[in-house]
Amino acid sequence: MAYTLMNLSTMRSLTVSDGEWSRFLAEARANGWEEEGTRYDFSCQVDDIYDSLYDYLYNLFLIFHVARELFEWDGNYHERKNQVVSEGDALHLSQALEETAGDDNRALLDFLREGSFRICGE
Repeated sequence: MAYTLMNLSTMRSLTVSDGEWSRFLAEARANGWEEEGTRYDFSCQVDDIYDSLYDYLYNLFLIFHVARELFEWDGNYHERKNQVVSEGDALHLSQALEETAGDDNRALLDFLREGSFRICGE
């Protein structure tokens, strides 16, 4: 399954395969990228799961589940939980990838330079 990345300012999205995303992260780390970690977006997750067709208690249970995920969040880049990569982290990631990027990675580098983005949920 591919990753869908969405810029928070422009709402532009980019799709990257699982293998490519893992490779990009590994290359960036090898080139000195020190990741900040992602931020769990509680309100986005609640909006994603809340369904007004279900009763109040069921939705409350789901919100508690999301809150538990928030407190257990480890800042990873691999889960697809609508987490947010900060503008600074995206810029540092693009700088680390610049050294090894080929022409086929230009779209990703251009996307990363645009700023903060979301790793969209499934």
